[in-house]
Amino acid sequence: MSQLRRIAGAVLRRIQCLALYRKLGQRFAARVTIREATDADKVDVRRWLNPQGDPTPHQNPGVTDWVAYRRGHLAGFVQLVRHPPEHFPYTGHWLFGLVVKSRQQGFGIGERLSLAVIARSLEEGAPALSLLVDDNNARAIRLYRKLGFEFCVIPELEAQLERERKPSGSRRVVMRKPLAGPE
Repeated sequence: MSQLRRIAGAVLRRIQCLALYRKLGQRFAARVTIREATDADKVDVRRWLNPQGDPTPHQNPGVTDWVAYRRGHLAGFVQLVRHPPEHFPYTGHWLFGLVVKSRQQGFGIGERLSLAVIARSLEEGAPALSLLVDDNNARAIRLYRKLGFEFCVIPELEAQLERERKPSGSRRVVMRKPLAGPE
């Protein structure tokens, strides 16, 4: 059964890469609702991402969560994390934890969630928005580049990111999008 699931997952991922699938998905994206997460949404997200863990939602004023619902079901999640100067080298606005359920990928949900974070960062006058992504996650990198993010190096993070290198050889890298600050 697990072999069948792996095969089905691989086939789905290949189909999701097809331009026709994405084009059709965009037509159905109107049925996707993006909203700032309520406490009930946060419980749903925690149950989805950590089924064995405590579903109690976090209460951090420096974090804003968004959720995506499609056909009334949770489809995706993202956070905007605001790090104060004492969190150096993680300072400023960071897009964190973008995740879309595998069956919901290809419908523009990740893009719409990311745009919500970008819009809020702009509203707050952030000079830039940063994120971390695995260097072998081509789909995510393609999305982030489409949204204006570029690779950057934060020298103070490099040693930590290198220590976190996965056995596969991949590691997280920083991407940043400059934002127009207030006039």
